[in-house]
Amino acid sequence: MDTGFLVEIAVSRVNGEIEYKVNCSKGVTNEELSHYLSEIIKGICTWKPQVCEETVQSFAGKIRKKKK
Repeated sequence: MDTGFLVEIAVSRVNGEIEYKVNCSKGVTNEELSHYLSEIIKGICTWKPQVCEETVQSFAGKIRKKKK
């Protein structure tokens, strides 16, 4: 079933740790993914400017290959 998504980002808290997952449609190139993620970050910075202030913040996560 075609869900129509290009890039999907999920962040969750599991056992007190933050985990994130990025799903990407097979048709999306690395260049497109880079562009989409850049635009998502710009949108977040517009929506919540305090997140993007010049303050050092660290985030950790895991990205795994999608199983076939």
